[in-house]
Amino acid sequence: METSRFLITVRLNSFVHRVEDKTRVMDCARAHQCQLKRIRRSRNWTLSGEKDQLVAFAISAGVGWISIAIDKALADYKSPIQRVLERNPEVTIAELIHESGCSLVEARAAIDEYEGL
Repeated sequence: METSRFLITVRLNSFVHRVEDKTRVMDCARAHQCQLKRIRRSRNWTLSGEKDQLVAFAISAGVGWISIAIDKALADYKSPIQRVLERNPEVTIAELIHESGCSLVEARAAIDEYEGL
């Protein structure tokens, strides 16, 4: 099942104080089509992107604590398709498409994977 088309958000607490070169990390995020944004006026930031983009960013950024934060977020991540299937295993394909916003191919693949086929 492909879950990489859904945005995942990773919270980066005390980002500015923990990173030596903020502009380099921001440029790296942009290069991997990730979005790095400050949370209101706090010192905390968020990093958003698709699964593949976040993995590529974690590898190239070279900041250990950010890589750990991304790994933790990806380990706990469940796509909307997975959440619907866990909540209601008897869901029809049409209901799954409607509730998760996935395509027909993705819905069929998710159901097959969930049922272990």
